[in-house]
Amino acid sequence: MQLTDVKEYCVDTAASNGVHSSATYPFLKLGWDGLAVEMHPGKFSALSYVYQDLENVTLVREKITPLNIVGIFVSHNVPQDFGIWNIDIDSYDLLVVKAVLDAEYRPALISIEINEKIPLSLYFTVLFNPSHQWQGDHFYGCSLAAAYEEIVPFGYRLIEVRMQNAVFGRVDVLGNNIPIKNLRDAFQERYMNLEDRDALFPWNKDVEYLHYLSPEDAIREIDSLFHIYNGLYTVRRSALSEN
Repeated sequence: MQLTDVKEYCVDTAASNGVHSSATYPFLKLGWDGLAVEMHPGKFSALSYVYQDLENVTLVREKITPLNIVGIFVSHNVPQDFGIWNIDIDSYDLLVVKAVLDAEYRPALISIEINEKIPLSLYFTVLFNPSHQWQGDHFYGCSLAAAYEEIVPFGYRLIEVRMQNAVFGRVDVLGNNIPIKNLRDAFQERYMNLEDRDALFPWNKDVEYLHYLSPEDAIREIDSLFHIYNGLYTVRRSALSEN
């Protein structure tokens, strides 16, 4: 898919070292302007080193929350309409996306990390808590169905699922270039049916069974798995699970 007639600006949150699994680095190397935000001191140091010759990129070391993301965008002059936004903060990503869209920012493409462990039948999202940080376990992010439910009403369409990432495109910008993706087909094709999924996601073996449960049973299992995070997430049956 060619990105034409969009402002050549991209945002990466959180940017990690700026290169590994980055959806924005190739565009920044081509001369696009951009903003890269990273909280971790070691990763930010690596990011600063890699991007030291990219004068078109602003680097910010800060923790991203739904409360400060719009202020970060405003203070660093992020255009209301820009090209690409990548978000992967391992927590309440969906709430950050909603805050940005509610503030009428409209990137042409949004790539958001999803929690691929959560069955397609469920709406799941981590809720905002200022003290919460990812503990390296299964508790993070949002389900594909939740991302779909919240992002599509702002004028987007699901383009594809890339393993643990979902890419949405703005319909009024990309128009007929956006293929219509069925949620179930997209998830099956690029995660569930991957031939090497066990090798790519060995840490998911203990929760694979969730995908084969009824929505009600899956909710009960998730409540049991995440009992230490009681009150820090929302889970329910998705109204869009069959789309």
